[in-house]
Amino acid sequence: MRARLDAIGAPSPRHRIVADPADAEAFAAGVGGFPIILKTVRGGYDGKGVWFVRSPEDARDPFLAGVPVLAEEKVDFARELAANIVRSPHGQAVAYPVVESRQVDGVCDTVIAPAPGLSEELSGQAQELALRIARELGVVGHLAVELFETTDGRILVNELAMRPHNSGHWTQDGAITSQFANHVRAVLDLPSATRAPARGGP
Repeated sequence: MRARLDAIGAPSPRHRIVADPADAEAFAAGVGGFPIILKTVRGGYDGKGVWFVRSPEDARDPFLAGVPVLAEEKVDFARELAANIVRSPHGQAVAYPVVESRQVDGVCDTVIAPAPGLSEELSGQAQELALRIARELGVVGHLAVELFETTDGRILVNELAMRPHNSGHWTQDGAITSQFANHVRAVLDLPSATRAPARGGP
């Protein structure tokens, strides 16, 4: 995922594949030191396969899985956001309002739609980024682009979910057309539609 996002110029945390704990330590030195994040490239979900690494000693366990390990800088973020879009095979796409997601133990616990206090500019950037990623990757159906809003006002891609997603469950009650209905419509290449409360609404 990171390699493909790099290829299309999507903003992401600094990262690279690391070979062993010593290599992870070298990566940390290049991004300002520990802590860093280590992720196994397969088998990760809802916080599984992800390690918050504070020292070289903490870096040993990820390499026991026998799969490549990705190192990422620890991003100084203010909150997590998600941009949910739906795209059809012929390229019609719709975007839902950008939401704030709050995690507990690596699992999405609360979603606030629309994200409170998010500027129109940053909201538009997030939606445009999600639409561009979907177009570049040829996504058909629902795509959730999970984002970090950094403390200096940027957005970085955390991860992608090419399916209906927990950050979009609010659309069942908060939008005229839910993520599930639009996902099915997109896969069938039927016209998509979405309307949601205006920014600042309930």
